[in-house]
Amino acid sequence: MALEAINEIKIAETKAEELILEAKAKAREIVQSATLQAEGEYNKILGIAKANKDKLIDDAIKQGEKDAEPILIKGNKEVGDINNMSQEKKDMAIKLVVERIVKIHGNS
Repeated sequence: MALEAINEIKIAETKAEELILEAKAKAREIVQSATLQAEGEYNKILGIAKANKDKLIDDAIKQGEKDAEPILIKGNKEVGDINNMSQEKKDMAIKLVVERIVKIHGNS
């Protein structure tokens, strides 16, 4: 009877060790699966964030170009006006600037 009890205990211990090994293997599988799933979600979220970032940058650039367009047009018009100015007016403007510089700094 004692031998039977010892054999039953050994069998129970063996089954318990097998269950522990199976549980550890299952735990490793669960951790690996969770890691893969987490990496997938991370990459998905990262992709969405990158797409949002790119869209925000593109929208900001387009808005900046739209806001700058009237300024550029006005500047180009002013450049054209200056280029089309008569030589007499250009000479007068140069003379005025030179006179003011000389008055500020004396006879340099």
